[in-house]
Formats: sequence, C-alpha cells, structure tokens
Amino acid sequence: MQIVHLNIEKICIHQIFQRNHDGSKKTPEKSSDFVNFSPSAMETFKQRVIDALGSQSKAIEMMIVNQAATDTPSLFTSLKTALDNEFINISYKIADNLAEAQKRKNLQGGIVVVFRGTFGSPDAKKTRAIIGIIKADIYSAYQKITDPQTKEISLNYVKEALLTPSTKLFKTAAFTEIKNPTIINDNLNNTWQVSISDHQISQADGKVAAQYFYEKFLGCGYPESSARNTKTFYEQTLIFIKQLDISNEEKHELNSALTCYLKLDKSGVIDPNKFAQSYFDANTTDEYTSFLAESGLPKTSFAKDTQYIISKLKLQKVSFGKSIKLTAPAEQFKKLVIIEPIEIDNDGNNVNWTKILIKEKMTIS
Repeated sequence: MQIVHLNIEKICIHQIFQRNHDGSKKTPEKSSDFVNFSPSAMETFKQRVIDALGSQSKAIEMMIVNQAATDTPSLFTSLKTALDNEFINISYKIADNLAEAQKRKNLQGGIVVVFRGTFGSPDAKKTRAIIGIIKADIYSAYQKITDPQTKEISLNYVKEALLTPSTKLFKTAAFTEIKNPTIINDNLNNTWQVSISDHQISQADGKVAAQYFYEKFLGCGYPESSARNTKTFYEQTLIFIKQLDISNEEKHELNSALTCYLKLDKSGVIDPNKFAQSYFDANTTDEYTSFLAESGLPKTSFAKDTQYIISKLKLQKVSFGKSIKLTAPAEQFKKLVIIEPIEIDNDGNNVNWTKILIKEKMTIS
C-alpha cells in the first residue's frame, strides 16, 4: 500500500498490562488527553507508520470478519468522525479489547497508540482516511515521556532502535478508507482496506503467527488469496507426488512438470483438475483432487500468483564443457552443492577443472 502525504490528526496513548498470575485481566490505564508530539518525534512516528504498513513493508492485507457494534472494526469506523472526548473513549475501548484478546499470561503489556489521519494527496479533497493502532511492548523504543514544563509527551527513542529496524518491537494495523467503493452496503470490507504488520508476519510464506492480534482483537481473517492458494497448490502437490507408489524417476518427472506448469503456463490461472488430467491416470486424479480439497483449496480454478514460491521455481543450471550440465532448484543448489576450481592436478600440471561436492546420495535413473 502506498502511503504518501501522510498527515496525523489525533493520537491517543493508553497502556495495557500483562495478565495477573491467576490469568485475570488488569484494567488498562486510560489517558485523558491527546498526545502532543514534538515536530521531530511526529516525523519519526509517521515514518514508523510508513515503514510498518507501506509498499516496502511486510504488511499483509486481511478482510474484516467480526462486524458487531462492539467489535474492534466497528470501533475503528466510529473513530473516523469522533470528536475529542469520544475519540479518547473509543480508543480506550479499543485498548481494552486488545487487553481482553491477550489471554495468555506470558503476553507482554505495552502502550497502545491509536491514531487518525489522512493520506494519498496534498489536496484535502482527495485524501483518504487512515485509522491505525500500534501496540509497542513496554520495554521497546517507545516510552511515555512528559516534559514537566510543557506537558508535551514525546517518544524517547533508544539509540539502537533508531539505527536498526524495530519491527520486532511492535504490532501495527491500519484501516484505510476505500474511495469510491463499487459496492455500498453495511459490509465494512467495502469501506476499509485492512493492513497488518507484525514481526511474526512472514511475507515469504504469507502467515501471521500472532493470531490473537489479527483475529481475536482486530476481528480479521485471511482473504481468499491467490498467492496463498498458489503456494498451497504447489506444496500439497509435492507432498502428494512424494507419497505415490512410483519410481523416483517418475516422481522427478512429475515434480518437473509441476514447476513447468507454474512457471511457463501463460493462462494466468491454476486448474487442479486440468493439471491432474494431464499428468495422472484416472484413479490417481480422483485421489489428487480429494487430497487438494482437504487442504482447503478451492475446487474451481483460481488466479495464479507465484510471489510466495518464486525462489522455489527457479532452477540453477551449471554447464561443464559441451555435454555435462548440473541443474537443481536454486534453494537446494545453495544448500547441497559445493563447487570448487582445481588449477593443479596431482602431478603438478596446470589444469582448469571443477570439483563438485553434492551433499546427497547418488540415485541411478
């Protein structure tokens, strides 16, 4: 998501706590006023938001599932037009929802930063609303510091956190307004685009580990993602092929066919039935489609998006002379193959040879 011309209008910080020894929730500490950042702190704050949620981040888009009046997505919606006191009260309810979602006693407390702003254009008439939250662990770079004279709260940044990425220090989520939605109804997914960033998110596999944060607290879930479906199709097909009662050579050919299907097919869609009918017999086709269905894949065709498996589809090829070639997936090549030059043979003669060490047992086709 492109976050340009970001302007922050309101920020309110509350504090939540680790659960009591008996597992009961500690009542969060409520702020009674807005944060008045110093200009430099505000610029750094905006940059943190961009780093966490912008186009170069590992933020993942999700869809809104829980839409009752007391659920967090509805509270975020209310913040868009909330006046000062109402904003403080609603943002505190959001913090309380987070404290409620943190059921495990080992989950850290922290400060909950709720903010509202706009982005997208220097023209106020063309901006989009952004409502966000940052949950920063209490020992992180974010600390509440109040100037005794100005009463201005600033962020005290630990030097190390300034010099290194601090994605491990907080979780961030934002509801960004959808301009000119094609469908207008009560479904909040037609009003908001949700992005979530967490150090436990891995864009490489599209998973979010902190389920309590995105599901229990934010009331969100995964959309039907073509990239995740493509990854699941690839991984489950490999598993299915591996367990087939066929020769290693046949398995190798099927694995190669899978790679070619995902890399070279120009249709832009994945059709599991078509793939099965092309490479399996009738009985195996039925087993395969049932196997994929059990993994949660759609039974119909879906859009192909190889972003999560792009490195696994790349083959690294090395040629030796005119007739010898070594080919392997790039990831496996890096892990299992060592190539060294040989410049002098055992007799002391100058040569231009290559020594190859493969960390696998040889199998004869």
